[in-house]
Amino acid sequence: MNRLLVFILFLNLSSVFAQTSTNSTGSGNFNSTATWISPRDLTGTANILNGHTITIPSGNNVYSNKVTFTGTARMNFASGTSKWIAATIFNPSPPTESLNIQGNWSASSVFVGDAFGTNHNRPWIDSDQAWSAAVANNGTDFLQYDLKRIRWIQGIVTQGRANMDQWVTSAKVDVSLDNVNWITVASNLSLNSDRNTKVFRNFPNVMYAQYVRVIPINVVNFTSMRLGILLREQVFRSCKEILTNDASSVSGVYTIDPDGISGTLPATNCYCDMTTDGGGWTLVLNYLHRGGTDPALRTLTNALPVLGATTLGTDESSSTSTWGHASNSYLNSYTFSELRFYGSTNAHNRIIHFKTTHTGTINYFKTGSGSASGIQTGFTALSGHSAFLPGSSASFFTGQGDLAMTNFPFWLASTYHWGIKGHNVRWEVDDFNAGSSFHTYHQVWIR
Repeated sequence: MNRLLVFILFLNLSSVFAQTSTNSTGSGNFNSTATWISPRDLTGTANILNGHTITIPSGNNVYSNKVTFTGTARMNFASGTSKWIAATIFNPSPPTESLNIQGNWSASSVFVGDAFGTNHNRPWIDSDQAWSAAVANNGTDFLQYDLKRIRWIQGIVTQGRANMDQWVTSAKVDVSLDNVNWITVASNLSLNSDRNTKVFRNFPNVMYAQYVRVIPINVVNFTSMRLGILLREQVFRSCKEILTNDASSVSGVYTIDPDGISGTLPATNCYCDMTTDGGGWTLVLNYLHRGGTDPALRTLTNALPVLGATTLGTDESSSTSTWGHASNSYLNSYTFSELRFYGSTNAHNRIIHFKTTHTGTINYFKTGSGSASGIQTGFTALSGHSAFLPGSSASFFTGQGDLAMTNFPFWLASTYHWGIKGHNVRWEVDDFNAGSSFHTYHQVWIR
């Protein structure tokens, strides 16, 4: 049964920015920007006005230090998994986001104009250098991170430059919902005192924002730093969880943690398809192979591949981020009930694109034991599917371990095959060319 909060919630905490306040615009979800006149001030005081009902959705936490009610205003907890939490209560082990992806970063200047990912433009945590501004310290240069969607943020983590004695000792930190309107969360935050020690700093308040901008104030030798964002919320375990909690999520790279904060596995970058067949698909195998080559596969034990190029003929075999597939044990750490296969080649025009809930195949991919026998009658064709597989499959390799997804899980002898370096030399998509001469593209997704 839904619970209604009909009394005033009030916390008078000395560390709160007590002057920040916003009013509701009407009834709606607490964690929707449209619900509030000034959502950037949401974690200070949230004023629910007369006649408005504000709902905290199931499975969601929201953060504010003061909630007031006028007249018939109400706050509705949709279920037992809906929580209101004071914005000064922090996650003791916050997930960190600091992606090595150009689209997440911007800076006011970069030393000698280096391109992202090279020399003085490597701003992510644990990179082999750092971001360095164009000049030693002008007091206005900044490094900025875009989370790609609005999140609950509790602080930042920073390092100095990895290969030289340069670091930021103090900085101002601003956050924004839209990259236009900014609010200062820390005017003089104490940061690093050496090259590589990670310094974790919480804000006075959990903040509701998408963009984080760090403006160095004092530095040692030169303005150089590496930056990560401390998230208040547990990173979601899959793309499906992300989409369930935020229906506006778009396809792209996200950070997920298959066993949660309390588990032993690290959080990882992943690519989420939020549109195909309702969305919520997590990419677990990605091989874009150039014909005439026979590169080694890459088995991933605590990470997932992300989407890179999609054009047949591109050689991604040297990529450490887009080339590879999850191992049996790592795949087993994820909870899913559906698989999706995609394959194309320049050898013909047929496309493999289908999904399946076949438990035998799922268990085979998770354990390496068993086979995909039965998938030929237990699949659903998706948009563009024109291949003979898997419906024509009559043979199934068994017990292939970490090669379960790649080494001929299903085929029709000497006719149609799914092979990713099968028999160590064959790259095949719904055909039988017995080699590696054609361009191929294979993907496996889970949901």
